[in-house]
Amino acid sequence: MQSHMNFENIEYFEKYFLGELFGKELIDFEKRLAQDTSFAQGYADFIALLQKEEDEVDKPDYNKDQAWEAIQNKIYIPKSNEIISNETWWNWQRAASISIFLLIGVLAWWSLSQSASTEIELITKETANGQKATITLADGTTIRLNSGSTLSFPKEFSDSIRNVSLQGEAFFDVTPDSKRPFIISSGEIKTTVLGTSFNIKTFLDEETQEVAVKTGNVSISFGDGAKTVSLKRGDVLHYSKKEKEWKLSSIDPESIGIWSQGYIYFQNEPLGQVLRSLSRWYGVDFEVENQRILRCKITLKQRDENLKNILDIIKYASHVEYKFIDNKIIIQGKPC
Repeated sequence: MQSHMNFENIEYFEKYFLGELFGKELIDFEKRLAQDTSFAQGYADFIALLQKEEDEVDKPDYNKDQAWEAIQNKIYIPKSNEIISNETWWNWQRAASISIFLLIGVLAWWSLSQSASTEIELITKETANGQKATITLADGTTIRLNSGSTLSFPKEFSDSIRNVSLQGEAFFDVTPDSKRPFIISSGEIKTTVLGTSFNIKTFLDEETQEVAVKTGNVSISFGDGAKTVSLKRGDVLHYSKKEKEWKLSSIDPESIGIWSQGYIYFQNEPLGQVLRSLSRWYGVDFEVENQRILRCKITLKQRDENLKNILDIIKYASHVEYKFIDNKIIIQGKPC
């Protein structure tokens, strides 16, 4: 599932990124970006590589001179008396072009980060349990923040990239901008898009992180960014923080982010997960007397219902009982 950048397109990507395509060339590029999934993934990988360089220069021990020396050492320069084939010459030219371009990217990001580091104004929005919020960013992107979540973002995005960070759950409807990828840092994964809608769930008290795509395409990277996964409409990525492993599943795209429309929606979910979600959404605490009932599976879809009605539905669906004691909801019953 790991993707690799197509180096044959890197000059093409570079020209588009720098605004050097015009007329029919520009139309053809953007048409291919919209219709060719492999090509779009290649461009996303190209942008992710630039983002990786930006992350490197932000490190306190980053040394510009050492970066220059390291890249120079990776460029193969043939000796004056060495006879080389056309294929070797092409590979050398390509490697040199790539390395020099990446160096330019490193130095450019370094310069920008140095000059702009004191000017970037970060905004943080938080929702307590029982609260939700709708946030509109400077580029027109709409984010619906679920209960118990935190979103951080710059007051104004730069000319080349749109970075935000999330803890909790949010549904994103990203304004398309092919020259400024939208990147969400959430836990141990990064989600990169050019313009699409999707849901990210990454709570600290849950072992699994999830990214679900409602429209468009999304690129996911892990850790150092060496491995990426492409998601399309209806795909859900489940990432285990403990095992450092991921798997894919598919669901009805129309059900993705449905909570942001006021629905309580669970599809064959364990009761334990259902109670955690209800605790955040309604701002209540649950106490379970028999932990084995947490494996019972729940399916329901209700809109704008009060908590008591939701608990009654769960009661009849799984044969559990509930009662209110000292500002807590006590859940009782036998395993399903």
